[in-house]
Amino acid sequence: MFLNIAYITKVNLASLNGSESTGGNVTLIKKISNANGDEFAYVSGQALRRYLKETLMQLGEPISGVDEKGNPTFLIEDKNGKKTFINLNKKIDNDMLNKMYKSVCDLDLFGYMLPKGNRRWSPVKVSPLVSLLPYKGEYDYLTRKQKTKDESKRSGNIVQVEIDTLNFMRGNIMINIEHIGNDINEYTYESRPILSKEEKNRRLNILLDAIKSFNGGARQARNLEDISPKFIIISKQKTGNPFLLNAVSVDKNGNINIENIKEALADNPTEQYTIGITKGIFANEQEIKDAFPNVVTVGKAIDMYKNSVES
Repeated sequence: MFLNIAYITKVNLASLNGSESTGGNVTLIKKISNANGDEFAYVSGQALRRYLKETLMQLGEPISGVDEKGNPTFLIEDKNGKKTFINLNKKIDNDMLNKMYKSVCDLDLFGYMLPKGNRRWSPVKVSPLVSLLPYKGEYDYLTRKQKTKDESKRSGNIVQVEIDTLNFMRGNIMINIEHIGNDINEYTYESRPILSKEEKNRRLNILLDAIKSFNGGARQARNLEDISPKFIIISKQKTGNPFLLNAVSVDKNGNINIENIKEALADNPTEQYTIGITKGIFANEQEIKDAFPNVVTVGKAIDMYKNSVES
């Protein structure tokens, strides 16, 4: 069983994911182009997974790390409170896998490829976050100071930073809830439970809380931005098809396209679905509430799918 989570967030003024430097004093953001040459800002899937991990850490969940030699590690604590770092640069047996799954959440949720051959598919898959309206070519400015011997001749370089402004971005998260807390043999597809049903649901629930509180991005010190969902559709379904990804869109007036969502939901069978919306963001908010049953807040929509692990 899968949770298919399609969402829209609103960007006010942001530089969420830096691109390769072209040299000089211009800092670029990542962008893609359509057939007409319009450019759209995006945040890579790799960056979003990192932001999710950091949000999980903020919620108190331990995650894996690396030691000074670059080897993957995780921290365990015994019943006496003694903490030990475990080096994963070795072949991992079932006993160590059990400790690893129980100790850190990210290797369970986001998968891994360890140096000595152990690997795991990611139960959590994400699409890049892509803007729905074209990039308008706007910049922010800052000054890089230059040290001089003569303090009376202070100087600095003006730096241009590309920014995406007053835009909407859409993304998709697919969660294979049956793989959470289970070790999956990639050849036979045999599933070996490691966590109990209660532990699996606790892990799913904290992941859903992280999506609710999603935060992160580049240059947040001076361009703080909120990337948490402002409109969300969650469907519980048998397959991992992210059919909602291309169904959600917003026009230049801030209206969500309702007909596309209706058609996608009609053509793709789901066990259940829920729509959540944040008040005061979208122009046709009331129309959305009238068009679909049981439209609630984003937080309530996410909470409805907690404890979805059945075994």
